[in-house]
Amino acid sequence: MVISANPVSIDPRLGLELGYKELIFVRAGIYNFQQALKDGDTLNQQKVWIYQPSLGVGFKLKNLGIDYAFTNLANQSNPLYTHIFSLRLNLIRKKKEN
Repeated sequence: MVISANPVSIDPRLGLELGYKELIFVRAGIYNFQQALKDGDTLNQQKVWIYQPSLGVGFKLKNLGIDYAFTNLANQSNPLYTHIFSLRLNLIRKKKEN
């Protein structure tokens, strides 16, 4: 969290999504901004900003959505990457406009 105070906290996120015909989507984002001690700093005095980038793609077929994301879960100097899959089923039908 970038700003943590009582009663307000700020946790910024930045993302971009490009879609084609409401069928396929490409996404990119940056989140989880933090200040941390710099790796290799033996005196623990140097701080650096770290963040978590992510890339993804999504498909939407009628009421079914499938999403995939690739993200970094750890510090940039010692990355730990993960793959995230999600499945979404919309049970509510939209009424068609005349």
